[in-house]
Amino acid sequence: MSRYSFDPKLDPRRDKNRRVAIGAASVSAAAIVGIGLIVVGCQTLSGNASKTPTPTAKANIAVTIFAPQQPGQAPTLAPGETPISPSNPSAGNSDATATPIPGPAVPMDPRGKVSVDIPDFSCPKPRPAPEAFGYGIQMNWPVGDIGRFNNIMADQLKVNWTKAQVRWKDFEEQKGQDVAYKWQLLDAFTADANKKGLNIVFGILSTPNWARSVQEREGPPDDYTEAARFMTKVLARYKGCVQAVEVWNEMNIDREWTVPSKQISAVEYINFLKVVVPAIRAVDQNITVVMGALSPTGYEAPGISMDDFNYMDAFVANGGTALVDCVGVHLNGYNMPPQYEWDEGYDDPTAKFRGPFKGGTPHHSWSFKSTMYGYYNRTKKPLCVTEFGWASAENMGGEPVDGFEFAKDNTEKEQAQWIVEGFQMMKDSGFVKWGIVFNLDYSQKDGVPFNQDPNAPYSITRPNGEPRPAFEAIANIQK
Repeated sequence: MSRYSFDPKLDPRRDKNRRVAIGAASVSAAAIVGIGLIVVGCQTLSGNASKTPTPTAKANIAVTIFAPQQPGQAPTLAPGETPISPSNPSAGNSDATATPIPGPAVPMDPRGKVSVDIPDFSCPKPRPAPEAFGYGIQMNWPVGDIGRFNNIMADQLKVNWTKAQVRWKDFEEQKGQDVAYKWQLLDAFTADANKKGLNIVFGILSTPNWARSVQEREGPPDDYTEAARFMTKVLARYKGCVQAVEVWNEMNIDREWTVPSKQISAVEYINFLKVVVPAIRAVDQNITVVMGALSPTGYEAPGISMDDFNYMDAFVANGGTALVDCVGVHLNGYNMPPQYEWDEGYDDPTAKFRGPFKGGTPHHSWSFKSTMYGYYNRTKKPLCVTEFGWASAENMGGEPVDGFEFAKDNTEKEQAQWIVEGFQMMKDSGFVKWGIVFNLDYSQKDGVPFNQDPNAPYSITRPNGEPRPAFEAIANIQK
């Protein structure tokens, strides 16, 4: 849940206007660091999984892949290890507590076949999304022992949802040429998460350069049918294992949505949905189609940023809600507890970062509650919270990256308390389907120092792998 930094030359009011929160877009740079590790992990797809190292040093993280099992095959185990737990964070194995799910795997939809010589995928246990409110968390899924970290989510945190961003440009670097190891990683993650009872939302975004005439920022392809083709392949390959798809990410900022016209427009996103959503539904009638979550911001600058409430108003006015099943939401806590509206006068006199408070720039985007109810009151649609959390710099070994000064105001105890309260508010609302905490482990896996990593303060584990209080708090929620 990184934040958007404006060029001071473009934003002379930099000290008054907040930076925009963005999702996991910053992960791509860190993913480059992990590629070497990932390649090593791909060698284990044959089943010769290496023993997982103790996660006490970022440099020692290894990648272990577990290929989808055939019907009736016992899960692959790393011998001699015990499951990770909040009280024993350095222990663990990839599949120690996973129970094999009986029943045959379902063959892959032929539209999910890739151009490289890897096995077709079979979903071990296809299922629709559950009706009950869901608890989830996002991990940096391509890095580390996939089975082990899925095990932490399912068996230690006891959540039943997770999110994986699928960056198109990583999977098709050249037109018609699939990147084998990326598909192998996603095969492994999806099959393993499915077997462990995790419902999955894929966030599909990030166009390869060959499909875009404008390349200085992220955005959709020039030809929207190319995105429909890629989404068809992804969702056909993993049909039954993926319960929801978030269509793009934070379209109200230019960092995520730059098109040839250089305009940020809800109408243009609706035009995009009109092409890709029919393709998605043609693959899977059961999948939940989620509007890409907007970046909560009050900053208005043509071609650069649009206030998320204004964007949502335009999305509703032009019929966008009819195209999706659920409205995606990013709920940033900043340094405010979740139960306060932005304009009800709440102030924290001890806070050094004054944005939401007296002397700052109060605005709806600072408030978890105002964003959540603001979206619902506008759309009257179910909400799917694809990222939420609170950043804390306590016990993380340094100063937060520039723009995240509010993380110094939040203790680890507050981070834990507010995540639990946020979950309860979403559940009690009756209109939120599920909430996904950002994030489990980016502080361990991003491969950069804390003061250079916008994702790290949100992690519920420390850089050395130890659980923060939020880990215990999430694990102890009565779900």
